This record gives sequence, structure tokens and C-alpha cells, in this order.
Amino acid sequence: MTDYLKKHLNQKLILSDEKLESVLICFKEIHTRKNQILIHQNKVCKHLFFIKKGCLRVVCTRDDGQEWTRQIETENNFITIFPSFIEQTNTSSYLQAIEASEIFYISFTDFKKLNNMLPEWKIFYTDILEKAYINSVKRIEKLITMSGKHLYQDFKINHPELLRRLPNKVLASYLGMSQETLSRLKAKKNETS
Repeated sequence: MTDYLKKHLNQKLILSDEKLESVLICFKEIHTRKNQILIHQNKVCKHLFFIKKGCLRVVCTRDDGQEWTRQIETENNFITIFPSFIEQTNTSSYLQAIEASEIFYISFTDFKKLNNMLPEWKIFYTDILEKAYINSVKRIEKLITMSGKHLYQDFKINHPELLRRLPNKVLASYLGMSQETLSRLKAKKNETS
């Protein structure tokens, strides 16, 4: 079960076998259904997730009920609703499996235990946070500075595999546009291809 996670962690962390086992024992594995909610709105996020197979997203819901996909992660990445996870407060977002997925997760309690016990884990977690922060800032900058057409083209160039995997509804909510606008952009691109 944990061979996949062990291999990934060995690429990122330099730990003795004993320390690595103390990390691995903290993780559990689950299989999700397509569209399954892992963390609900107005709940405390109590887990950090590592994706073995599949695709997950963090979603915010506007007052009018419209969804906005804030983050998308696929295989070999960690994901959670970081503000809720770090502060252990209720979240206004939710975490959903876009596809049937295989995921490892660690509880907040075990995560904190590893932070206190292993300096290597703390450094590893800092790397996860920095990556999430950088991706978030880059995404915000693109949403502010790029037109819908350029957002779509940028996504198509930088994430071609993900473009094929995401339903139009999810992609449109990630790019901050309506499904109709996304359909027009896709149709225009097909006309010029």
C-alpha cells in the first residue's frame, strides 16, 4: 500500500528507514468516487492529502451559488484547504475529487506530531507550502492581467493533459469565465486549427 508513497518521499526527503517508517505509519489510503466531497464547507479541514492517482480541486462558492475553482492538483502533489488546515478553523471552501482517485492522507494531529519530531518533515512541509503559495500568486496575477482568451491559451500550453481531463464546467470555473465563453474560445481555436 505505502510503496508508492515511500518512493515519492524518498525522492523528496533524506530519512533513515526508521524515520521514514514513522512518517509512513501516519498516512492512510482511500479511494474516492468521481465528484466525492472530501472536505465540506463550514467544516474544519483535518487532513492533508497526497494524490497517488486522480485529480482534486478546492472550490469556493459565491453568494449567488456560482462555483469558482481555486486550486487543482493531480498525481504526486499534496492538496488541502490550507487556511482551514493550518488554523483549524471552519472553511468556506470545499475539497472535491474531480475523478475517481487514490489518495493518501495524514491527520492534522499526526502532521503536527511529525513537525515536532522530525526537522526534515518540517522542511518538506515548508517546500509544499512554498509551492502552493507561488502557484497561487502566479494564478492570481494571470487572472488579473490576462484576458479570457489568453488565460485559455496559457492553460492549453502549460497543462495540455489536464485540459483533456477536466470537464468544461470545472475548467471554466478555474479560468474565471462562464462555460459559454469557454465553449466559444474552444470553438474559435478549432476553427483556426
